[in-house]
Amino acid sequence: MLHSVYAAILYFIRFKPRQGLLFFSLMLLCAIISVLSSDDKLLFRWIPIDYDWRVRITFLSYVGVGIFIPHILNKLLPVKSSTQLLKYFSAFCILYVLFMLVASSRVILLSSRVLFFAVFICSIIISILILRKAIIHKEESIFLILGCLSIGVNIIWTFFLNFTTNTMHYPFDLIIALLCFAAFWFKRFSRITSDAEHLAKKLQLENQRKDEFLVNTSHELRNPLHGISNVIQSLLDDQTNPLHKEHRRRLSILENVAKRMSFMLNDLLDVTRLKEKTIPLQIEKIYIQTVVAGVIDMTKLMVEGKAVQLRVDIPDSFPPIEADETRLIQILFNLIHNAVKFTDEGTIIVRATIQLEMACIDIEDTGIGIQEEELERVFKPYEQATVNRERVSGGFGLGLSICKQLAQLQNGDLTVQSTPGKGSVFTFTLPIFKEAKNFKVSTPHIVKENNELAATTSDMLELNHPNNVQGKLKILIVDDDPMNVNILQSILTGEENYLITGVTSAKQAIEKFQIESYDLVIADVMMPQISGYELTQLIRRDYSISKLPILLLTARARTEDIVAGFQSGANDYVTKPVDSMELKARVQALIKLKVSIEEHIRIEGAWLQSQIQPHFIFNTLNSIAALGEMDTAKMQQLLNEFSNYLRLSFDFHNAEPVIPLEEELSLVRSYLYIEKTRFGNRLATEWNLDTNTNVLLPPLSIQPLVENAVKHGVLQLAKGGIIFIQIIEHSDYIEIDIKDNGVGMTPVKVSKLLTRDKTSERTSVGLRNVHSRLMKLYGKGLCVQSELNHGTTVSFRIPK
Repeated sequence: MLHSVYAAILYFIRFKPRQGLLFFSLMLLCAIISVLSSDDKLLFRWIPIDYDWRVRITFLSYVGVGIFIPHILNKLLPVKSSTQLLKYFSAFCILYVLFMLVASSRVILLSSRVLFFAVFICSIIISILILRKAIIHKEESIFLILGCLSIGVNIIWTFFLNFTTNTMHYPFDLIIALLCFAAFWFKRFSRITSDAEHLAKKLQLENQRKDEFLVNTSHELRNPLHGISNVIQSLLDDQTNPLHKEHRRRLSILENVAKRMSFMLNDLLDVTRLKEKTIPLQIEKIYIQTVVAGVIDMTKLMVEGKAVQLRVDIPDSFPPIEADETRLIQILFNLIHNAVKFTDEGTIIVRATIQLEMACIDIEDTGIGIQEEELERVFKPYEQATVNRERVSGGFGLGLSICKQLAQLQNGDLTVQSTPGKGSVFTFTLPIFKEAKNFKVSTPHIVKENNELAATTSDMLELNHPNNVQGKLKILIVDDDPMNVNILQSILTGEENYLITGVTSAKQAIEKFQIESYDLVIADVMMPQISGYELTQLIRRDYSISKLPILLLTARARTEDIVAGFQSGANDYVTKPVDSMELKARVQALIKLKVSIEEHIRIEGAWLQSQIQPHFIFNTLNSIAALGEMDTAKMQQLLNEFSNYLRLSFDFHNAEPVIPLEEELSLVRSYLYIEKTRFGNRLATEWNLDTNTNVLLPPLSIQPLVENAVKHGVLQLAKGGIIFIQIIEHSDYIEIDIKDNGVGMTPVKVSKLLTRDKTSERTSVGLRNVHSRLMKLYGKGLCVQSELNHGTTVSFRIPK
């Protein structure tokens, strides 16, 4: 009873595994009732109950024990394959319980020899299956074995002694089983605790190594970055050899990029310094107006192409503050950068007020805002607010954490107020300069409005090329950062055969497609409102992957991100920072590919059947993943066959008129092996190859027929069937037959199978493709014979 109450308490305080504790508590309650209701029947001496209900309660308690034992083991040692079996067993037990509640005691006793024993036999079998398939630690397995043996002994005593004779027995075996299960739980808890302590130490070490790596990487990057900045500055300052205006513009862009990168590297270096509290500060008298003006100049390129205004609302008479100028610039830059990043349209205002002898600097935006529950989390290292699904955040999640700590080191603080969908206000405080603390601030009378940073349209980003130049290939660049658009335009401008248009949002790109067409789209992945992935999907609704190539730019080089890009319909990707040579090469390759595909569009129909359906790939990958947990050797074999299947399916030789027979058969064998692995005994094959391997035949002519026989023939039957593949050599031709004993077809359906009638089913597209190619090459196509419920035979002949 104490163990049952203890498990129930843990269940109600939501201790994990929660369901396992509930089952354990209920099983112990059933065991208590079974002990008290058998032998001396103490329960019925305390509570007077009639004979029928005595029998019901006794049997219900034993059935309860039988039900909950496999459920407890399944929660302790989860085995996915046992889930379905447990459902059937539970349903049987519930029906038996309902039967006992309505049946008389005599009927219950008469049926107990069958139904009652069936419950415990099934319980034992399922428990053994779970224990066999589960992964159990060696030191813990002995307790489970002893516990199961003790339960088995108790069941034997109950069944074969108590029901056959009146021999008395006492539940010492249940006490032993209970202690074994408790020991198993405590042993597992001890091991998990030990593993958690080990992992915690490992994580602390990895965290320290991560910080060291960031610091070392930042130091290594600072030197070449400073070298780049110095070279750029020397070129801009060189008066003896003045640069062309366009070259100066490009170098100015590079200089701004270098400054932004320098701030990011400073953030990485400050992470460790702030932890160790070794950041040197030079507190001095600072005028906030000049610092804000300088930071605004650094961020002005970030708002080009956006419908965003930057405003400074600080009076000229605002008193000086006590701060480290370098750290103050760092705080302002990070806050304004975040405001620009998450504001698509509206206004960003920098204002300053005085409260309690402290200067309060507000950076207010009309951006997407932050959820209330995330307002405190955003100030933690490597933490970022959750943005909506249409926007990819990016960044390290260090900026706000560093800003808050820097403000606190200067006797101030950083706070935030935000409303989702309406914007945010970041406020940091710094002390007023001591000699000016009694200074009265006059009413703000100057509002500096940077009209040059007002919203600009995408037309400002377009190059001054005439749109009607003959022979020019048109490229559309889509990036929400105007600086990146300028960089890409600068890289590709030297190519005389390109007409380049730049826009700063996916919406503007969609509008461009409505008025003109393009030969290539270069799109950034991380864009507000509509991401690069979604833009790609929208374009693919009207343009195929060959008609309009799409090149995605991404700062993320993870496999998942790259796969997501390709799955959305992209042709290629380039990781940031963009290498000019790589970008030019990929652009040129995609353009050539588009032109080549347009010139050879007829090839598409020749290997239409080679297009693999997505669900086939997903099912195969699921099979590989499942075998990885059960049979590694079989998984490797399946992986090899799947690789061979993909290689042969997309082989460029498929575009040729004929290929060797062995190549086609290799593809068929790989396909059948994959399907055989998935469907087991439901699919069988028989081969009869009476020919040599020097025969040539059209590519993808046998595989579609076999696939059609598998999907629409034998697998439509519950028990499956057999596929017969027969290749017989005659005097002047080779006969190829694909036969199945599946569901077959009606004569009406057969007559429409190879026609282009609108009422014909979609599954016949592959057969029509093979038929049309055979007709074109040999003048004779497929011959289909089928009988409903007796199977189908599809054959064709290859002349020698």
